[in-house]
Amino acid sequence: MRPLLYALLAASTALCACLAYNEQCSGVAANPNEQVAWLSGVVYLDKANARHANNAIGQGAAEAFLNQQEGGVPRSDFAVINGGGLRGEGLCVPRTTLPAGSLKSGVLHEIMLFENRLLSLTVSREELRQLMEASAARLTPAGLPIVNPPGEFLHIAGGTERINCANPPGGRVESLWVGGFDVLTPGPDVRLAITDFNVYQGTGTSEVFASLDGGVSSRNVHTFELSDAQVAERYFKTHYSPAPGQTVPSLSVDGRIELVGCAVPGPPTN
Repeated sequence: MRPLLYALLAASTALCACLAYNEQCSGVAANPNEQVAWLSGVVYLDKANARHANNAIGQGAAEAFLNQQEGGVPRSDFAVINGGGLRGEGLCVPRTTLPAGSLKSGVLHEIMLFENRLLSLTVSREELRQLMEASAARLTPAGLPIVNPPGEFLHIAGGTERINCANPPGGRVESLWVGGFDVLTPGPDVRLAITDFNVYQGTGTSEVFASLDGGVSSRNVHTFELSDAQVAERYFKTHYSPAPGQTVPSLSVDGRIELVGCAVPGPPTN
């Protein structure tokens, strides 16, 4: 399924004039017009904003990963999703800008197009630091144009991070707090929720997991039943989509990753 999706995505420019879900788009979600979340403001999905800045969809998806549970599986302490997994091209309608208001299921499944498997596993604090350094290694320093934003940039949930792009790669993560403890100091291991793509295939991130002491299989790995997009949709419905007569928070962006000395993307130009 995933190779087919990549092929369809590559051909998406031929579908730009589509104004409704066509046959290729309709299979992306079971109920494409169902509301799954309410966006408090405009969300930009161009590559620079998905891969070089805090992003409401990325943060919400990471929260969903963090809170996903199945019987007998240890709770996750920290969760990440790569910015390259958030797509603005679409299979039917390219959408680099999501307006404030209702977010529909079909749109969410086009944004999180590849239906990666969600995993949880145990990593040491040092290994988590290395992962976040890989996430920050190709960010653009301030004063330079964002030309090729890194798909491995990780949106997070369960903690806060400070990245300084003025520092050389490998030393850009100046702080990383998870559940109230400082990951940059010695201490207990961390339970991490992450997609199989980032563990086994993703540029930068997979290299970290390939070098784990004892290998990935030694880290009490669990594969969740639902895909990453399905996990996000269920979480959004219960946390960010008000039912009639109810009030719940809308999905919005916060500054949980502090980006210092980094180039700042502007609104999409198209």
